Amino acid sequence: MQQLRNERGYSQEYVIENTHLDISRYETGDSIPTLRSLLKLCKLYEITVSEFFAPLDYPPKEK
Repeated sequence: MQQLRNERGYSQEYVIENTHLDISRYETGDSIPTLRSLLKLCKLYEITVSEFFAPLDYPPKEK
């Protein structure tokens, strides 16, 4: 989350003001965002939920 925020050039304060979410707790791992929170963040960043999770490197599924 911090990387995405930094890539957009947003401060924590900006994201907090525009989403009303305590992103500092998410960025430190002290709290896990709900789906509703993720949707708010995706709206702010103008990305889809799929795009939000795209950088995750999941192991390939076996067929």
